Amino acid sequence: MRPQMALLLLFGALLLGAGLVVHGYGSGSAALFYGGLLLLGLAAGPGTFGVGRGRWRDGVLIAGLSLAISIGVFLGGELVWRVLEHVRSTRSTLAEPGRAWSFEEARRNRKGYVEFWDRHLDSMTGAPYVMADPRGANPYVLRPGSVSVRFDSEIRINPLGFRGPEIPFDKGSRFRIVALGESTTFGATVEPDDRPWPEVLEARIARELACDVPIEVVNAGVPGWTLVNQLARLQSDILPLRPDLLVSYHGYNGFHWFFAAVPGLPFQPVPRILPRPSHLLERAEKSLRFRALRRSYGSGPDPSALDADVSRTAYAEHYRTLVRLARVSRVPLVLASFNMAVNAHSPDDVVEFYGESFPEVRSAIVANRLHTRLLREIARPPAVHFLDTAPGLDGEYHEHFIDLVHFTQPGRERLAGNVLDGIRGILLGHPRLHCVPRR
Repeated sequence: MRPQMALLLLFGALLLGAGLVVHGYGSGSAALFYGGLLLLGLAAGPGTFGVGRGRWRDGVLIAGLSLAISIGVFLGGELVWRVLEHVRSTRSTLAEPGRAWSFEEARRNRKGYVEFWDRHLDSMTGAPYVMADPRGANPYVLRPGSVSVRFDSEIRINPLGFRGPEIPFDKGSRFRIVALGESTTFGATVEPDDRPWPEVLEARIARELACDVPIEVVNAGVPGWTLVNQLARLQSDILPLRPDLLVSYHGYNGFHWFFAAVPGLPFQPVPRILPRPSHLLERAEKSLRFRALRRSYGSGPDPSALDADVSRTAYAEHYRTLVRLARVSRVPLVLASFNMAVNAHSPDDVVEFYGESFPEVRSAIVANRLHTRLLREIARPPAVHFLDTAPGLDGEYHEHFIDLVHFTQPGRERLAGNVLDGIRGILLGHPRLHCVPRR
């Protein structure tokens, strides 16, 4: 074969192999990615022999063999990485994650915490207990009647599509409280004895109050949802249950409505990275993108962002819709403030720690203050009450949070106690309940 033709075929094979690698990586196709690497290796290794002449021959040969060796080293590293990942998955590094992964434990064992946190997020929405919404009102709903395990915690979805034990559609004589919310209400439980805060609240009420009728708390939280998703099903799924009280614990998932409307409150969506055929490259890509995202926030929000008119934001409009629907249905509504592991008074190094997983943490701190102010402005007793759930919880990163927003079991216990303190007067004063404190 003429040298010019051999060189042309070599370059063609290299271009084809590179194209397959790039397309396979972007599309997540392992066949295209590794097929392209194999073609590159063959072209760059054996394919370079006999190509070129004179002073070009040695250069082409060295470049080709270097590329082939690099591909071999990469494939060897990928194989070793996958073996180590398999070993780590079979040898639990997540012992007692609900208790151990407090802030101090996470900071001491950052590697183990990152592994837990990645699995923690993946198990919230990409889980067997969710399915596409058959009515199309929301992207997905909880799968009725399903039972699954998240870490060591059982996730039971009752036939009505709510987390928790089976309840009758007709409440009968029960006093029914429905807790609206996100994953923080649904419950990021990990241990066998962990319970979402609505379940803890029901137990606390029974333990602390003696009432003429039983008080039931329905957990209507759904991971990844916002207040808009709850509004989409309120009239079809929630109000037909004839609730006697609605408790809304929303917050973080709707902060983007503040970010979009408030000048000086920077926010960039976290880049969504599709599963890649190479674990090594996927991890490197995530690391580089997160570093760039953290740099984009600079020094954080402008102090003037706290003076924003929250009544004109989309979040305010959605809350007004919730208030309107509750009033039309004559159901008392409680708007509960949201809590995070850090706030404006938290040490800077702690804020930076959470910023490694939540790059928008400084903007979220400001957004949470705006959210609390919004709820105070909207609440108008006696039909709509504001409930401050912050005491002993907001900013208490030591033992109450496993990440920026999700609770440990002590955190859920504290939230349930704060909610009970806030609605105790409503329950004691309700004419149908005749509740009295237990001694």
